[in-house]
Amino acid sequence: MQLIIAFAVLGVLLVGGGWLLRPVPPARLRGVRTGGIVVLRPPRGRNAILAAMAIGPTLLVVVVTATALRKEEGIGVAGMVVVSLAVALGVFVFAYFLLAERKMQVRVTDRAVERDDPFRTQIIPWGQVEKLAYNGVSRWFFLAGPGGIRLWVPENMAGIGDFAEEALARVPPAVLAADATTREALEQLVAEMKDEDGVAGGASR
Repeated sequence: MQLIIAFAVLGVLLVGGGWLLRPVPPARLRGVRTGGIVVLRPPRGRNAILAAMAIGPTLLVVVVTATALRKEEGIGVAGMVVVSLAVALGVFVFAYFLLAERKMQVRVTDRAVERDDPFRTQIIPWGQVEKLAYNGVSRWFFLAGPGGIRLWVPENMAGIGDFAEEALARVPPAVLAADATTREALEQLVAEMKDEDGVAGGASR
């Protein structure tokens, strides 16, 4: 019975989480600028959903292990090692996404783009961007800089229009010219942001 309940909960988490994590447009394209810095944030609750989806399989492993331990043959030393590693990994991923819910953000200035993750911060000055690419399937922008720095900016982050505007203005022209698809994606975001500004301006009159 415990196994049936565990698998049912896991199924609900996977199906429900998959639906909640479907691609959605950003809450707004224009971010809030404070002292020349625009902070981009992912949709609220998205990383918390990923945390829940990570803990589901971990709990399933615990339930299956508990059931196996009640039997005479048990799971052996090697089995306990594997289970311990699986549970530790699941708890780590769960904790990572919980921290990401509070900490993950991208800061955009006229000098650089900076991404904060739970355990690290990465910065690439605009003038040192060596590659800028857009993944239309995953819907994120990928930047590469000196020393092997790699940075991802999801398209669903509120304020993504500011990122696109700064990228078009400050990334080296040769880098922008190397990928026409990425340039078009950036230009489209800027155009949509200006349309959003126009609508907001008209509504405030």
